[in-house]
Amino acid sequence: MEMPRVSEETVAAVVPIAVYWAYAGVHTALGQSRLMDKYRLNTKDEEDRKNMVSKRAVILNVLMQHLMQLAALAVLAMVTGGRGATAKAAGGSPAAVYLTAAARIAVAVLVFDAYRYAWHRLAHINRFIYRHLHSWHHRIVVPYAFGAIYGHPIEVLIADTAGASLAVLVTGLSPSSPRATAVFLTLCTVKAIDNHCGVCLLPRRLQSVWNGAAYHGVHHMPRGVRYNFSDLFFVTWDHVFGTHMPYAVEERPGGDGLVLKPLPPPKATN
Repeated sequence: MEMPRVSEETVAAVVPIAVYWAYAGVHTALGQSRLMDKYRLNTKDEEDRKNMVSKRAVILNVLMQHLMQLAALAVLAMVTGGRGATAKAAGGSPAAVYLTAAARIAVAVLVFDAYRYAWHRLAHINRFIYRHLHSWHHRIVVPYAFGAIYGHPIEVLIADTAGASLAVLVTGLSPSSPRATAVFLTLCTVKAIDNHCGVCLLPRRLQSVWNGAAYHGVHHMPRGVRYNFSDLFFVTWDHVFGTHMPYAVEERPGGDGLVLKPLPPPKATN
């Protein structure tokens, strides 16, 4: 009996969601062992004591978001006509198609990253938006992996669904290849989890350009809440627009993990 063929649009919709739970699950499993203790930015006691929302509520919120994501991708497929172009249909070699898809993914990453920085900064500057929408995400004071995208449903539509859809439409990803769209969304998913996992594994020399758990962890701290708005991939936006707060990562007394210490932001020069 021949198995039913899975459409590329279905792959684009399901894979990023499956990766979210699988990758967050790996982080959670490692967090239960002592293997990652020396890289942990917060203790398990701090995670349970400081956060203002239960993990059950976070899980239900993220599940709802994924339903919204499936609906958004279904609408996007209708808007673009659901046309997944193969190498043969596009009239080019497989290598050319892959290179084109890779270039579009790279541009989509830049577009979405810039969009997320702009929205994130606005969400903190505007008191109404922060109080009624973005403050949900900051109920998680000590970030952990599967709470990476926890937030108010309306903000999810604006920041995640609309932003990612804009990047996909601007770059032509969805019409050219739903699989490339799946790669783009999966990259964003993995990066969001990395930034919220609470484990500092990124080499120091990369932390000046590449986002990570330490950089984003500063933003979740009371002293850093108005700094470090870069949300996914690059921290360049903060450096360019003067919202960067430097930090130090030091060994916790007793050697059981790390301590994240925000430093005073550099004074603006005339």
